[in-house]
Amino acid sequence: MNVMKAETMMLNLMRTLASLATLLVVASPVAAQSINPQATLSDRDLREFRRLMPGTYTNEEQVAFQESRGVPEKDQVMGMTVVVERTGQSILSLITWDDGRTLKARHDHSLQDGVIRADAIRNGRVDCSRTVTRVFDSFHAEGCEGPFVVDEKGIILTTGGVTNVLRRARPFTCWASPRKADGSYAFYNELVLHDQGGRVWIDATADHPRIGLKLRNVEWPTGVNRDSLALYAYQGLDEDYSPAYVWADPEAERLGINTRWLQVSCTQGDAVITPNLNLRPGKSD
Repeated sequence: MNVMKAETMMLNLMRTLASLATLLVVASPVAAQSINPQATLSDRDLREFRRLMPGTYTNEEQVAFQESRGVPEKDQVMGMTVVVERTGQSILSLITWDDGRTLKARHDHSLQDGVIRADAIRNGRVDCSRTVTRVFDSFHAEGCEGPFVVDEKGIILTTGGVTNVLRRARPFTCWASPRKADGSYAFYNELVLHDQGGRVWIDATADHPRIGLKLRNVEWPTGVNRDSLALYAYQGLDEDYSPAYVWADPEAERLGINTRWLQVSCTQGDAVITPNLNLRPGKSD
């Protein structure tokens, strides 16, 4: 009797499994239609692309080394800064060249046939479109005036046959304390700049000369020098020669300098730091 019961139970189990298998075969086309892995990936890629685009970018390092790299004058690029912001579903960008020219642009993004489409909007209509595809951790766009590639490090933009290597900037907030004529120190806070050639100037007063600060995340294209985050200090009207500078690891989040005629501290981010300032540096009190 026990053997017969066991055989009956086994037969029932096999029938149940067969029914489940049939149900899965019938239902699989419906499941494939309701869960589209490619659509899920495309949605995620669009979100990541929108997250990645905003920021401040410059070609400071490309410009700084093009002469030492032997780039012919006719092929040298002009310095440019690109500020990209996200507003709703649109990406707004402002390009500023060193000669003072500016260009504003707006791009709207959407998904079409599993591919990201970026429409350039000018005068209220679509002027041109780029198709954007993901390649590992970067996005490659084709169309309009030329292609570009964006990743966590920055943007490589080609227009009119000219390629600009635009590195993503990190924001820093600094305070500066220039020495006054009577030996005491003035104090200036909330000085905002970035590590891709960002500059800030403090106007001259009756007590101290004009002061300038500049941050660069120097990336050497050749040689044995190690990449460094550098803080330059300027004095007076000369905006090319810095009489003092310091450097640190490229990933450093704080950087300071004390030249006796100037004290400066810069911290990554937008937090305002108010120090307990030593107004007589070098003295025990």
